[in-house]
Amino acid sequence: MENNKKTLYFEGAGMSETKRNDLNNCRIRTAFINLDGKEIYLELESGNIYNKKEKEIDKKYFLVVDHLFYIIDGIGNENENGIRHNHLDLRENYLYNNDDITAWINKNLNCKFDDVEILPNLAGYRVHGDNRSYNLVENFIYNKELTAKREEVKEYFNKLEKSEGKKYPNFSIWVDEKDLNILHLLRYFNGCNKHWEINTDLNNCIDEIKETKLGQYGC
Repeated sequence: MENNKKTLYFEGAGMSETKRNDLNNCRIRTAFINLDGKEIYLELESGNIYNKKEKEIDKKYFLVVDHLFYIIDGIGNENENGIRHNHLDLRENYLYNNDDITAWINKNLNCKFDDVEILPNLAGYRVHGDNRSYNLVENFIYNKELTAKREEVKEYFNKLEKSEGKKYPNFSIWVDEKDLNILHLLRYFNGCNKHWEINTDLNNCIDEIKETKLGQYGC
């Protein structure tokens, strides 16, 4: 947190390449604690604003609340603990952008955030935990330097696969849920998949990559 600025982090749940107003994702989600000490799950998306005359989508997008409920004893039951909100007010008065999302959350969910931020995929934040649990952003530390290093590793394998003749690189890379220094790499080959672990705590982490058994996806 810089200069005591309070930012609410979101996990990108849609396509990160999809530009919506000033946000680079069309669907986002998070779990956090409000000023009353209540745990809340929130999932948002963008809604298309149509020009009635032209019958075309305007460049602006309004704010849509997809899921909103209290997390009670670690359990989220939207049917029993859903938080009511005014859909018409959202559509008419709030755009899907940083300022309006922050304002709506502060006004309706009793919070005092200065802004919101959609974390990169390799930042490592995942809202949904094991056994239908939720990971609160208050328990997550965003490490920009480590995230940048993970992005460099991803770009290395992106270039590697292109050099091997793949027009569209075909691999998955993600942060280990327990050890944040570990990256998992899953590469797809004809007839088989292979999995490696990369320890980003090492200076030459790509040179020290280790092939390991994942226990799923056929490897």
